[in-house]
Amino acid sequence: MLKSRVFFDLEPLPPQQPDPADALATPYGIEISEDDSTLFVSTAGSDKLITIDADSGVVLGRVAVDATPRGVALISANDGSPIQAWVLNAVENTVSLVDVSTISNPRLVDTVVLEDPTEPVVKRGRKAFETAKASTTGTFSCASCHPDGHTDQLVWVLETPIVTRGDQIQPRITMPIRGLRDTEPYHWDGIPGDPYGGVNAANTDGHVPPNSDIDDPTTSTLDLIDGGLANTMHWVGKTNTNDEGKLGKLTAAERGDMSVFLLSVPYPPAQRRAYDNVQSDRAKEGFRLFHIEGNGGGRAGVCGDCHRLPHLVSTNHPTIGMDTPTWRGAYDRFLILPQGRINLVTLQPFAELAEQGIPERELWRRTWGQREAFDPVWDMVEEHSTGYSGAFARQATLNQASLSKPITSDIISALEQSAREEAIILAVSGVMTEGNNARAVSMRFDGQEYVSSIGSHTQEELVALTREGKFIGTFTGHHGLNTGFDHPQPALWTLSPIHEQSGPQEFPSIHSEQLAMSLNARHVDADAHIIVNGRRVDGTVNLQDDEMIRVEFTERPPLGMNSLQLQTRGGLISNDFIFYATSEAEPKRAPTLGEIVKNNGWESLLGDWVDASTRGEFQVSLSWKIKNRLLEMSFTEQAGATIASINIDPSSGEIVHSGINPLGASITGT
Repeated sequence: MLKSRVFFDLEPLPPQQPDPADALATPYGIEISEDDSTLFVSTAGSDKLITIDADSGVVLGRVAVDATPRGVALISANDGSPIQAWVLNAVENTVSLVDVSTISNPRLVDTVVLEDPTEPVVKRGRKAFETAKASTTGTFSCASCHPDGHTDQLVWVLETPIVTRGDQIQPRITMPIRGLRDTEPYHWDGIPGDPYGGVNAANTDGHVPPNSDIDDPTTSTLDLIDGGLANTMHWVGKTNTNDEGKLGKLTAAERGDMSVFLLSVPYPPAQRRAYDNVQSDRAKEGFRLFHIEGNGGGRAGVCGDCHRLPHLVSTNHPTIGMDTPTWRGAYDRFLILPQGRINLVTLQPFAELAEQGIPERELWRRTWGQREAFDPVWDMVEEHSTGYSGAFARQATLNQASLSKPITSDIISALEQSAREEAIILAVSGVMTEGNNARAVSMRFDGQEYVSSIGSHTQEELVALTREGKFIGTFTGHHGLNTGFDHPQPALWTLSPIHEQSGPQEFPSIHSEQLAMSLNARHVDADAHIIVNGRRVDGTVNLQDDEMIRVEFTERPPLGMNSLQLQTRGGLISNDFIFYATSEAEPKRAPTLGEIVKNNGWESLLGDWVDASTRGEFQVSLSWKIKNRLLEMSFTEQAGATIASINIDPSSGEIVHSGINPLGASITGT
C-alpha cells in the first residue's frame, strides 16, 4: 500500500540560508537501501553524496566526491544493509567508490578515472556552470535554472530592466543556453553580451554603445556571466567580490572558462530529421510559410522576418528593443512570449491543454493565425538542421529476426549513403561466430566495404553471414572530430547583417546560365561540402570579404525552392538555407523604397526625391526626420498647413502609418 507523499527539506527555507559548507544543492540521483532504512542522494551542485534517514528525512552523513555527481548504485549485504556506493561524477567523468557501511560517516575509498575527450577549457567551464559555489549562498548554480543547458520552464521576477515607456519590472522566462553561438545579444532585453549596440528594452529611443567585442564572442558570454553572478546569483546586500574585483563568486579564470563553455553547447540533433537526411515535403512547405508567405497576415504574418536565418533569431526590435528568441527547440519548450503569457493554462482557451500535459505542438499552434496551416511549420521546426545529419546516431541491428524487416536494410543503406558523403562515420559493433566460438568485432565503413582486423565485408556478405547465424551487429552513425568551440556550426543567411531585423529575407535564385549565388556566411571553409536537399552535390565555395561567400554548383538543382547546407569536413552541417532554381533568368524588378534607402542612404534619397514639387496651384514641400527608427515625412503646402504625413519602415519600404491627404497627393513607396 502506498504511503502519503512526504517532502524532505535538505536546507532551511528562504530567507534563511545554510552555511555554504553545509549547502546541499541540486539533489539528483536517489537510491534507497535494500532494508528501506536509508536514502543515498547525489547533490550535483554541491559535489557530495549524502545519506538520509528514510523515515525522518534527517541528513545523517556526507562525503565529497568529484564534480557533478549524478548516478548512484548500491551494493548491500545479505541482510539488506548498505556496504558500498558507486557514484558517477558526470562532469568530472569519474566514478567514486564510497564505503557506506557506517551510514553516518561515508568514506571515499577510490576514484576511477574514465577516458574523456572533452577539451580541458570546456570541461573547466562546465564545472563552473554546474557548481553551486557560483552563488553566494552555495545553494544553486547556473545549471539550476538551465539544466543541461536547457530551461527550467519557469517565469522569474529578477532584476530585468524597466522598459522606457513603463514603470514595471517585467518578469522573464528562462531561456536555453543551447546554441548561443552567433545569437548575441542574449536573453530577451537585448542587453547582456551586446556587441552591436543600438536600442534595447530599457532604451528604445536612443543608441546604446556595445558592451562586448564583436570580434571575440567570449566577451559577450563573459558579460552575460558577470551580470548573472552579480545579480541573480548574488544575495541582496552582500558585497562579495572575486579576485579581479567583480561582484559575485567565481574567479576570473573560472568565468573565462565558462564563457568558452557557453559557446560550445550545441542544440541537440533535430528530433524528426529523417535518417536519410532528406526533408519531408511538409517541412519544405513549412519553410516557405515561415520565411516567405506567412500565416495570412501580410508581411506582419511572416515569422521569418524576425525569426531570421541562420538561427531563427534577431535583435534590436525597432520599437520595443527586445530580442526575438529562437524557434529552435520549440518542440521541448512550451513557454511562449517573454513573460510566458501563453503558458497560463489556467486561463481559457488554454485550460483544456493542461489535461493533455501541455503538448508543445498544440500550444504553439495557437500562435499561428491560420491554425490549419500550422502543421508544416511544426514539421520545419522538428526537421530544421541544428548541425547534424539525420543519419547521426541512427542505428540498425542486423540479426536473424531483423532480416525480414525491410526497414533494416533501408536504414543501413541510408547510413552507407551518408557515410559516402562524409556526413557521418559509419561503424559496426558485432560478434562473429563459428560453431561454439565467438569473437567481438569492430568495423568501419570505408565507402565500399566494412573493414576490420579480421578482413573486409560488403553489406551483402554480412547479410549472408547473419542469415547463417554467424554474425550479429549494430550499425551506428557517428560524428566526426571537428566539433566544439573551434568548429562551430556553419551559419548561412541572406545578404544583410546577421543580427538586425532588416525586413523580408531576399533569398537568391540561380538559373541554367548562372549557377552561382552570393549569400552571407560564418564558420565556412573553402573546402566545405555542399549539400542540396539533404544530398551532397558537386560545386565550389568561394570565400569573400564581409562574411560573404559565393557558392557555384556544377549542375543546376531541381527547379523551384531548394535547401542549401554547407558542412565542415568531419564536422557540423549548417542551417538549412532557402534558394531558388529557375530555367532562365527572372526579369529584374524595380527596387523598393527600402532597397533604395539601404543602397543610397536616407539623406541622398530625400535630397533627390521631392524637396519641392508643384501640384496645381499649391507648392508642396517635404520635411523629414528619424523617429523610433522610422522615416517620418510631412508634406506641407506653401501656407504651412500639413497636407499629409507618413511613416515608412526603411528596412522594408512599407508605409506603416499615413495621415490625412486632403489634396489627393500621390504618396507611395516609389
